Formats: sequence, structure tokens, C-alpha cells
Amino acid sequence: MRTPGPLVLDALVWLVFAVLFVGAALLVKAAAALLGVLVVLALLLGLVLRVLRKRRARRARRTR
Repeated sequence: MRTPGPLVLDALVWLVFAVLFVGAALLVKAAAALLGVLVVLALLLGLVLRVLRKRRARRARRTR
């Protein structure tokens, strides 16, 4: 059985490197998008809690 030539092995190594590099870039992009979504959700949760706290304070004043 013949072994592949050095050029074929070089090309294969570069192809694997490119696939891994693109995969890592996509993972970083997905992680950044997920972080952005989590930040937006945290901000929305803070706003909702603030509104609920103000509503509860108004009700407590009315009942007194």
C-alpha cells in the first residue's frame, strides 16, 4: 500500500486546521450571542421587578 505524498498530507493538515478554526469561531460567536441574550433577559427581569415593587408599594399605601 502506497502512503500519500507530503503535499496530500500537508493539504489534509491545513484542511483539518481550517475546519477547527471555523468551528472555534462559530462557538465564540454563539457564546457571544448567548451572553447578549442573557444580559437582555437580566435587564428585563430587573425592570419587571422594579415595576412590581412600585405596584406593591402603592397598594400598601392605599390600604393604610
